[in-house]
Amino acid sequence: MNFVLTLALTAVCLGGETFFHAPRTYLGERAFSLRLSDERVANGHTLLLECIPDDPGEEASRAADLTVSTGTRIHRLYPHPTAPDGVLFALIGIPYRAAQGPDTVHVEWTESDRVFDRDLPFTIVAGPYRSEQIRGVPQSRVTPSVTDFRRIAREQKIIAAAYVVERDTVMMEDTFRYPVEKKTITSPYGTRRVFNGQLRSFHGGLDLRAYEGTPLYAAQSGVVKLAQNLFYSGNHVLIEHGMGIHTGYSHLSRLYVEEGDEVSRGQLLGLSGATGRVTAAHLHWTVSVDGVGVSPLQFTEILALLYQKPVEVRNPNDG
Repeated sequence: MNFVLTLALTAVCLGGETFFHAPRTYLGERAFSLRLSDERVANGHTLLLECIPDDPGEEASRAADLTVSTGTRIHRLYPHPTAPDGVLFALIGIPYRAAQGPDTVHVEWTESDRVFDRDLPFTIVAGPYRSEQIRGVPQSRVTPSVTDFRRIAREQKIIAAAYVVERDTVMMEDTFRYPVEKKTITSPYGTRRVFNGQLRSFHGGLDLRAYEGTPLYAAQSGVVKLAQNLFYSGNHVLIEHGMGIHTGYSHLSRLYVEEGDEVSRGQLLGLSGATGRVTAAHLHWTVSVDGVGVSPLQFTEILALLYQKPVEVRNPNDG
């Protein structure tokens, strides 16, 4: 009887709520401030998420519990290179073929065995991409033979293996530099490619003017994952920079690096050329974030934000 009376008195004192249902305040509910680089992002562009602990010393231990996702994709968090200790960031590449419309970055963490989460809405919009006709390409490079298809299939496996992340750390100390001394864009990222009247693909990189024999340089430090001749890309170099970032350099006439080489920012990789599926010498430059090909120009802007560098004004039609 006394136990029942005690429970009743407790309920009255709590305004009708028993002790077991009284509201609790968890520190984790206000543990982090989350910031997206933009609320609208084009397909083929990159978002920057910054995760700022309200109390760096207190929340740093929870970093391992933080997860960031969009749909079924998990995005790795890294220590911020220019912010105070405890601040983390994630790079979120939006696939070129992503559907337009609302989407969400989902952030989740735990505190005192309780799960907290927060959703950051954003909208995927259509990128400024157009179509272009490319004529004069050897028909064998547009419609490969059976033998060529076998070669392409073998190379696709080699390329996929080269993109596997092996150095999942912050390797870069600065933003990108352009791989040519003088930046002249001849074909932007995202353009739909029509070869000899046949729609084949979209342009997954940025074409920069580089006459035959022009020196080409590494955009950032990293490790060479691939340095060989490929059917479509010709003489090709692929570099892993850490943080899930890869850059590719295609159609070279000469290669000065080998697979496994460690390269520094601005190091000479080779000379430009017209190898692979091309009509003239140039550099085809690609950037990938966790296996998602993104606009090199816009990604360079995101890195400028991350490393607190001046952002170059970009022509909106350049992808």
